[in-house]
Amino acid sequence: MPRLPTFARLGLLSIVTLVFIIPLQPYSGDASSHRDAPLITEDPVADNTDVYAFVSTQPGRQDYVSVIANYIPLQEPGDGPNYYRFSDNVLYEINIDVDGDARPDLKYHFTFDTKILNGNTFLYNLGKIGLPPIPADPASQYANLNVLQSYRVTEWINHAPRTLLERARVAPIHVGPKSTGTPAEYDLLANAAIHTIGAAPRELRVFAGPRDDGFYVDLMGAFDLINPRNPGADQVSGFNVHSLAVEIPKSRLMDAGDKDGRIGVWATANRRKVEILREDGRQPDHTGNWVQVSRLANPLVNEVLIPLKAKDLYNATEPGDDERNIRNFIVNPGTSQGPAALIPILNGLTGCTPTTNRTDLELALLTGIPGGVIPGFVGNRETQKEKVAVADLIRLNYNIPPATTPNNLGLLGADVAGFPNGRRVGDDVLDIDLKAAGGAILHVLGAISCPASLTLSDFVNANDVPYLSTFPYLGRPHQGYAHLHDHS
Repeated sequence: MPRLPTFARLGLLSIVTLVFIIPLQPYSGDASSHRDAPLITEDPVADNTDVYAFVSTQPGRQDYVSVIANYIPLQEPGDGPNYYRFSDNVLYEINIDVDGDARPDLKYHFTFDTKILNGNTFLYNLGKIGLPPIPADPASQYANLNVLQSYRVTEWINHAPRTLLERARVAPIHVGPKSTGTPAEYDLLANAAIHTIGAAPRELRVFAGPRDDGFYVDLMGAFDLINPRNPGADQVSGFNVHSLAVEIPKSRLMDAGDKDGRIGVWATANRRKVEILREDGRQPDHTGNWVQVSRLANPLVNEVLIPLKAKDLYNATEPGDDERNIRNFIVNPGTSQGPAALIPILNGLTGCTPTTNRTDLELALLTGIPGGVIPGFVGNRETQKEKVAVADLIRLNYNIPPATTPNNLGLLGADVAGFPNGRRVGDDVLDIDLKAAGGAILHVLGAISCPASLTLSDFVNANDVPYLSTFPYLGRPHQGYAHLHDHS
């Protein structure tokens, strides 16, 4: 099979326009990486499930980039009285690299604090939850809420920290009609957890709280030895996640050193090195340095492309370690993992999926795509360094404006504003990843003939909750009192 870095010698530029004749698909979709490594399954409050990075699509906000990191997978909405929440003992991080060295030049740290007002009850709230008495004050808490959670946001620009918010309220759990009212009333409560820092045009907006888990997929079809069924069953419907969202002015990215409008994004979770358990029922003590326990950028990389023996290593290491630790699993899965890896299994389905020399996946997932490879796409590979780091980052060229008619297949659907150029909440990255892993990029480039790769899908084509058209974009969380799961 030809190797993709020699695009000009392959003559692919003359035929790459085939990308643009793939039919448009309805704009819906999502995917993520739940429970992606053995160790993190024992620590769900630190488990990062999704990362998104895209130019804000809310009208009038195109000079901003939205980054969202989700944690705590597969939350059953009715699991009270101690509902899911961010951990007070985890440091949650959103990281942005602006110059291609896979090191953060801009970071947002989130740390949380939980207080119980009345310990003589089992209830999360002591009446119908109401808006804060002083909505403009981020520290003003919701009326009748008994379990209060707040957070601090610290921004790091080139290793210099600055506290942006302290004691900021977290959006409440969507308990039920008696506690949180109608859907419209809950939306007002959630909107009160959107905090604005600074003044236009350089203000940031942040949000922390529960959201619908927008990941929809036939999980058992995927994990039953890649056994798709049509129609698929959305086995993540009815579940929630906890989201951290930051809307960043592009000028702030430039303050961090960006000169070309191309960035790399990932998220992490960290715990103190030592936990001391108590025998009296009180909270454990946590001491020592922060240790990274979870990491995520491109969806499904750790979940299905990296083998079991390396998953925990990925979560514990930095993106700069990826060339040594995971590149061979992605580029040469047939020789580095054997027949039970995803790509060899897909070859069994398509009969034409290459299992070695997958430099197409290296471009899409580990280095970014250079300009000039795909007509109409100026690329998302960093230009500030001659040799960019080989690292799992969501790479976004934020010079590209939002699509007027988004296509959920992103670049495979001729939409240069979509995955793998960043990742929007609606990008159907599960289908994109399946098709790409099966050889769809190579097929449309003319490097191989594998039309079966274009048909790969989990046959789940819609989320159970609509996305928002405004920040923080993910849909309303499911109510604990009444919700549905599709487990057919």
